[in-house]
Amino acid sequence: MPRLREIPRALGEQVLDATRVLFPWVSTGISSIRGWSGWRFGLHFWPTSHPALEGTVVNYDYCRQLYMNSGQNALGASFAKPIVDLQVAFMGLPRAATDNEAETEFLNECLQDFWADEIQQLFRDGMRDSKVVVKLLRPDIFDPLMTVDEAEHGVLEIIPPDLVEFERNPRNKKIIERAVIRRRMLFVTNKGSVSQGIDPTTEEHDVLEIIDRQRYSFYDQNEDKFLDELGAANSWGFVPLLEAYNEYDAALQGGISEFETVIPFINAFHDVLTQSLQAHSYHSTPKVVLKLHDITPFVKNNFPEAVDPATGQITPRGQISWQGREILFVATDEEITFLEARSILGDSKVLLEFLIDCICIASQTPEWAFMRVDSGSANSDRNAQTVPFVKKVNRKRKNFQKPVQELCKMILASRDLVPTRPRISWEAIRVDDQVVQMQAFQQLVMGLEVARQRGEISDETYQSMLRQFLPVMGSNASEKSEPDPTPQISQGRPVPVQGGPQGRNE
Repeated sequence: MPRLREIPRALGEQVLDATRVLFPWVSTGISSIRGWSGWRFGLHFWPTSHPALEGTVVNYDYCRQLYMNSGQNALGASFAKPIVDLQVAFMGLPRAATDNEAETEFLNECLQDFWADEIQQLFRDGMRDSKVVVKLLRPDIFDPLMTVDEAEHGVLEIIPPDLVEFERNPRNKKIIERAVIRRRMLFVTNKGSVSQGIDPTTEEHDVLEIIDRQRYSFYDQNEDKFLDELGAANSWGFVPLLEAYNEYDAALQGGISEFETVIPFINAFHDVLTQSLQAHSYHSTPKVVLKLHDITPFVKNNFPEAVDPATGQITPRGQISWQGREILFVATDEEITFLEARSILGDSKVLLEFLIDCICIASQTPEWAFMRVDSGSANSDRNAQTVPFVKKVNRKRKNFQKPVQELCKMILASRDLVPTRPRISWEAIRVDDQVVQMQAFQQLVMGLEVARQRGEISDETYQSMLRQFLPVMGSNASEKSEPDPTPQISQGRPVPVQGGPQGRNE
């Protein structure tokens, strides 16, 4: 079974193995929770200045097998997909807010309408693979189905992280100097001939897409040459790629997959369920017990096909079939019973339920997410189970808030606008939470009104407190501006002014 994390330190592992053989007392210290550091004994067989798992990466193929439930532990990996998908569903889509009303509307159109599916893919792949790469691009101008809105709002492309390599600025790691994407492209090598009945032939080539701050280049590894006809200048001045990590850990120098803490229990569930199915297959088939004085009359009465009609005796080495034999005839002093071994599935059921509890605890996922709720028991208290899950969803929102803000800054910079870091807000996770939040907001407004009327707080303090409940709230100056209530008349009907109740001219 592949390990969930791959450690590219073969030499270091060999040194550790040799150390354990030569010095058993050192091996005891290494295997403990807090290993001995080399300087205490004057030994320097292994490095102690960096964390042991620094630079390790998640086994992406193994994580995707768990999510697709297509690996060797398929009887337990079915928990992997709900663990990720439920978080993505409860996170929802973010909303952006800036001090510019037109800019805010544009960013929300990107997040809510044009990028909705890709944003969910960003959350899903990031939680599953511990890392995801997002590319911002404009639709091809030669696309006959491209609309003006699509060209303005751009398109997101989700790229597997194992296909991308980055080269960052040594002084500022946030700046990507160059990115290399490994792609597979299909090229027509022979167009064929319709008149001669020759079909066209194609070849699949490995092509490197090289993006730097000045140009897009494509290099064909099969032909060992650059594809100049596909290259183009990069007018944006930055590499439009983004790395988003899930639960970034400085000791790992990378993200953490949602399956890392739960994989031991998934494997145990698979093993127990496999053994239970084997035991069920063995115990579910009963064995018939015949108590007969003479076998010949029994065979003649119940299986006449096994009797030779010429001699009236049972055919030597004959075979009988139990199929369709619902009734068997025996003598009055004979008996037929069925022997069935006692199944052990009862104990297996208890163990499987315990493993489900372990999976829920390790993944911070409520049991009702796996369609398991026992009414009348403590496990049926959905509120108690939902509290840690809600906290986890809030943590995930904060984790992916910065990548969403980076995407917003990238689309603004691509339109030759000043990059603005927007404020990100999310919808309520549950309706019950929204009701409680609105009640708290009402109480806060009442208290602030009294404090402002008495002159204890200023209008700026009043709006700053309200902004905690209304993240999309603009600046004090923009919120104080009031539109002209006089309607404009056009073609016999009133037209609302820009910034009025409908927000745009009609």
